[in-house]
Amino acid sequence: MESTPSKKAKSAVILPTSLGVGGTRTKQNMLSYSTLRNMAKVPAIAAIINTRLNQVARFSRRPRFEGDLGFKIGFKNPQQKMSKAAQQRAFQLEEFFLKTGSWSNPQRNDNFNQFLRRITRDTLTLDAMSWENVLTRAGEVTDIFAVDAATIELLPTAPVSAAYTAPEYQKTTDYNEPDPITYVQRVEGRIAAEYSRKELAYCIRNPRTELEYSDFGMSELENLVEIVTGIINGVRYNTSYFSYNSLPQGVLEFIGKYDEEDFEAFARHWQNLTSGAQGKWAVPVMGMEEGSGFKFTPFKSSNQDMQFNEFLEFLFNISCAVYQIDPNEVGFKSWTSSSGMSQSDNTAEKIDSSKDKGFVPLMHFLSDAFNQNIIDLIAPEFAFYWTGLDDEEEKRKAERLKDDVNMGILTVAEVREQRGLPVPADAKWMHAPANAVLIQAYMAQVQPEAENTADDDPEDDLSDKNEEDLEKSLDIVISWGDY
Repeated sequence: MESTPSKKAKSAVILPTSLGVGGTRTKQNMLSYSTLRNMAKVPAIAAIINTRLNQVARFSRRPRFEGDLGFKIGFKNPQQKMSKAAQQRAFQLEEFFLKTGSWSNPQRNDNFNQFLRRITRDTLTLDAMSWENVLTRAGEVTDIFAVDAATIELLPTAPVSAAYTAPEYQKTTDYNEPDPITYVQRVEGRIAAEYSRKELAYCIRNPRTELEYSDFGMSELENLVEIVTGIINGVRYNTSYFSYNSLPQGVLEFIGKYDEEDFEAFARHWQNLTSGAQGKWAVPVMGMEEGSGFKFTPFKSSNQDMQFNEFLEFLFNISCAVYQIDPNEVGFKSWTSSSGMSQSDNTAEKIDSSKDKGFVPLMHFLSDAFNQNIIDLIAPEFAFYWTGLDDEEEKRKAERLKDDVNMGILTVAEVREQRGLPVPADAKWMHAPANAVLIQAYMAQVQPEAENTADDDPEDDLSDKNEEDLEKSLDIVISWGDY
C-alpha cells in the first residue's frame, strides 16, 4: 500500500543551470555522443563491445531445457506455483519479447535478438539506452522500439531546489496523454516526439550524484580517452611506416674509380634486381673488376622500435579492465603482472571471473530495466528472468534436489511436479522415498494396503511387485547423479 508523504524533498539533486532554454536537460560533457561513438569504432574497443553483444544475444530465446541459456517469465515470488492460466499468460509475455510486440506491426522489424543488440550497444558506448513503449488506451504495451539514446533529453522531474523554480516546458507536438511529459526527442535541433515516463524507457548503468550529471550515466569510454588516443597513435605510427616512410634501408658505398655512365648503368641493374616486394629479399649478384667493389651500410639493424608490443598490450588490457572483461574473451593477450590471478594459466577461470565482474552485472541491469519499464506496466505479478546465467547456481540447485531426494524430503514424483513434468498414474514407484531407512516404513505401510485391496492376486505376485518397487526406488539413489 502506497503512502502519501506530508512533505517534499528539499535537497537539490540536479543543477539548476543545467536546464536549457526550453526547460530540457542534456548531458554536460566535453565528449559528445558522436565523439563516443567514433571512439567505439576503434578496432580494440569495437572488439570488446561486439564480444559483449554476442554474449548477450545468446540469451534472446526460450531455453530448450532446464539450465539452458535464454529468458523466461515467472512469478516475482519464486515459491508461488503457476496455474495453467498463469503459465499461458507467461507464455504470451515471452512471445511479446521474442517478437518485440503483441501483433504483426509492419513497422516493427526487430526481433528480440536485434533489439537486445541495439540497446546493449548504446549502453556500452554512451551509458544510456532507451526504447519506446507503444501503449493502448488501456495502458497495454503493444510494441517496443529501440530509440537512439543520444537524441533523448530529460525534463526536470527530480527536485531542483526549494529556492529555484524551473522554467516550465511548453509542449510542441500533439501530445495529449494524461501523464506529464518526462522525455523529449530532439532530432536536428527540433523536437520530434514527447513522452511520458510510461511511454519511454531511459536507463543508465553508472549513475552519479554530481548535480550537473544527475540522471546521466558515465560511459566507460569517458575514462578511456587517453588510452584510445594511445591505441590510435600506436597503430597509426606502425601503419604509416609502410605508407609514408622515405628513409632508405642503408647507403651503398662504391670502392674504386667509376665514370658517371657506370653509376647509371649500375643503378638500373640494381633496381631491376631488387624492385618489387619479392625483390626486397633477392640476393643481387654483381661482376666487379679487381680492386673495385662496394660496401652496404644499413641504417636499421632490427625492427624492435617499430613493434610496441608491450605498450599496445598494456593499452588493450587497460581498455578491457575498464569494461570489466578478460582480454582472453576478446582475443587479446593478457598483460601479466607480478602477482594475482593473471599469472594463472587457467584461462577458463579468468573468463569466469571476468563474467562475474562485467557480464553478469550487465545482464542484471538489462533484466531490471525490462521489469521496471515493461513487465511492471502490464503484468506486475510477473518478472523477467535470465536462465542459465549462473552455472554454479544450477549446480547447487541440482545438488540440493539430490540431497532432498536421498534424505527422503522429496520423492521423484514431487521433483517432477516442481519441474512441470507429468507424473504417470501407474508409476507408483515415483512416490516411494529413495532413502534406505524410509523405504522400510513405506513398504510396511504399502504392503497391508495392497493385501486388503487384492482379491484374487497370489501372495507371491504381490511380493514380487513390492520387491520391484523397492528395486526401482533404490535405483533412484544409484542413478541420481545422471539426473
